[in-house]
Amino acid sequence: MAYTAVKQSEYLWKSANEASLIMRFSCCWVFFSVVAFNNTHLYADPLEIVMDYYPPFSYEERGVAKGICTDVVNAVLQKIERQAVITQLPFARAYKKTMEGQGVYEFCVVRTPQREKLFQWVGIVGPAEQALIAKKESKIVIDDIFQLKKYHIGLVVEDVVDQHLSNYEAKYNLNIERVPSYEVNMKKLINGRIDIWGGNLHVGFYLIKKLGGEMKDYEMVYNIKSLKGDYYLVTGIKTDKNVVAELKEGFEKVHSGSVYQTIVDSYLGNE
Repeated sequence: MAYTAVKQSEYLWKSANEASLIMRFSCCWVFFSVVAFNNTHLYADPLEIVMDYYPPFSYEERGVAKGICTDVVNAVLQKIERQAVITQLPFARAYKKTMEGQGVYEFCVVRTPQREKLFQWVGIVGPAEQALIAKKESKIVIDDIFQLKKYHIGLVVEDVVDQHLSNYEAKYNLNIERVPSYEVNMKKLINGRIDIWGGNLHVGFYLIKKLGGEMKDYEMVYNIKSLKGDYYLVTGIKTDKNVVAELKEGFEKVHSGSVYQTIVDSYLGNE
């Protein structure tokens, strides 16, 4: 059964392909909600949250949503004693669903001027460092974006790196190939079908290791310093601001102590 209950808060994981299975077990969802909650939020509708496959920040393992951003959001839910249903979608679909919807939340989203007015920025869920990664044997050196025109670049649709490089695509005639998946692009890099992979630095090296690549054979060839910052839980501008305020209070509690940094260090502390 694809769900998990966590003391005072509970979030339900489901992938897009598991939706019908979840419905079959709706009776169990209600049962565990009653057992887990004895407060004013008992009968509140679960929050609808979407995420993409973005390890180590958000991913599924044995039917449970995990990762840095996931754990931070779950800690916030515990603080405010709320439930949530978490669904994994391709990033572009999750982005559009959240931006256009009401009462839909998404992580992990980088805050940029381009995105500022599209969302309500609820709280920080993880550190963001965007980079371009290539094989060392390719001996690629990038000092400025215009130099990218010589290479085949793999990006994810509507990812922050995609949005950033799109500003230079026509000007420098960049050769960009867009797909919905970070892992698919990393497979292409490993197999020599693209020259450069673009995305979060930690995600890139996580996927290299997962897919059987040797970490020593890859390197960051360009750090996109203008995109360095944080990932956020966001929601559309139509979402009830009272619920957003409640979540922000939870984030303040999580960030005021050691909870947030402890979660981050548990995933990235040894890197």
